[in-house]
Amino acid sequence: MLFNQVRLQLGLSLFFCIKAIANDYDYIFAADTWPPYYGPKLNNGGFLAEIIQEAYQLQGKKVFVVFTSWKRALELSKKGKYQALFGAYPVPEREPYFQYTSAICNSRMYLFSKRSKAYEMSTLKDLGKLRVGVVRGYFYSKPFNQAHFVNKQEALSDMVNIKLLIHDRIDLIVMDDRVLKYYINTAYPSFSDQYIQHALVISDDTVHLAISKAIPNTQQLYQEFEQGFTKMKAQGRLEAIMQAHGFDLPNDSR
Repeated sequence: MLFNQVRLQLGLSLFFCIKAIANDYDYIFAADTWPPYYGPKLNNGGFLAEIIQEAYQLQGKKVFVVFTSWKRALELSKKGKYQALFGAYPVPEREPYFQYTSAICNSRMYLFSKRSKAYEMSTLKDLGKLRVGVVRGYFYSKPFNQAHFVNKQEALSDMVNIKLLIHDRIDLIVMDDRVLKYYINTAYPSFSDQYIQHALVISDDTVHLAISKAIPNTQQLYQEFEQGFTKMKAQGRLEAIMQAHGFDLPNDSR
């Protein structure tokens, strides 16, 4: 009972906090933590967050980002509790709920394992009974998500999967290569020469802002982003932001 009361109080506190924030911002968007694309501890919220916020700023609008779990960000954005969702792949199953903006950048996912493990694979069938770490609720690719013969082990985050890989609790992880390199460089530098990236590409997708169709002004938010984004491209701002965060052009997947 006490736990439920505390949880209720925390929920109410968060609700009123967000309501107060809404008075100072035009829009509230949701995101999980997906560095180096976006995250609460990154400079300017990460390069994707900076691009999105600046696109709206050029249209005279201020955006506040609520960082939460992916599942919560997705579900509450579907319902219009948040007006848009960061970092969405253009998944057809989500089209009834979201309008996707133009592609902001690319994301490419690979399989990673310990260097000491001599796994060879050219197709998903080659994974056999190997334990493959994935994040609960993530869409990777249609072939991978529908490959029920793959022994997928769900975790709450990419960070958890890296820990599980280091401690041999899983054999492989599926992850965006930028994200893995960020976590290795910042949290596990001693592991930097102990993993390998396999050639098999699990997904190669564009990354978008997904605007909720449950809000009355979906088209307004869409047009504001597109117009601001077009201005940024013309001004060379995309390249400048990416380079400031240590990356090349927006569509260059490392």
